Amino acid sequence: MNGSDQRIRGFTLLELLVAIAIFSLLSAMAYTGVKSMLSSRDTVDDNMTRLAELQRTALSLGNDLRQSTRRGIRDEYGDSRSPMIGNSEASDVDGVRLELTRAGYPNPLGATRSNLQRVAYTIEDNTLYRLTWPNLDRAPDSLPHKARLLGGIDTLSLRFLDYDNNWHEQWPPFQSQTSLALPHAVEVTLELADWGDITRLYSLAGGS
Repeated sequence: MNGSDQRIRGFTLLELLVAIAIFSLLSAMAYTGVKSMLSSRDTVDDNMTRLAELQRTALSLGNDLRQSTRRGIRDEYGDSRSPMIGNSEASDVDGVRLELTRAGYPNPLGATRSNLQRVAYTIEDNTLYRLTWPNLDRAPDSLPHKARLLGGIDTLSLRFLDYDNNWHEQWPPFQSQTSLALPHAVEVTLELADWGDITRLYSLAGGS
């Protein structure tokens, strides 16, 4: 066969269009798969971050409640306050939900101060914060340190179990705000916008 009989055959227009269509389809499928994988990864990362916030909040509440002690304080106005004060009002009204005195205040520098600490949990704009004061009995200009714990809270509910196994919506259960009694246990329910209701029950070591 001589050179004049050879034919160099290229792709026809139809074949090129078919190839481009197949490539476009495969590219779209690959993009959809990658996008789905990245979206799933972002969802997992968001859930892990949310879970870490919840665990940190539960750990903070547990440590404070389990180390609560019967030491009242004087606030910045000079008024006496009970070792623990709590209420279960609806969280659409911002404000302190739980305030208590706890032991085990770390003192790594060996400063001359008590090992007790006054802490509080407050809601602002559907976000839970932990407040701490440098001194138990506050001066008029005492300002707390505020640390963010958890956002996206629709409702925070508290219940207090006394040693007669009666539940109360506030503590102290009576009008007196200077009672030195502590509850036997505290039930905390967080209603979250994304995860629904989460309830934890904390027993207290220093109850009365």
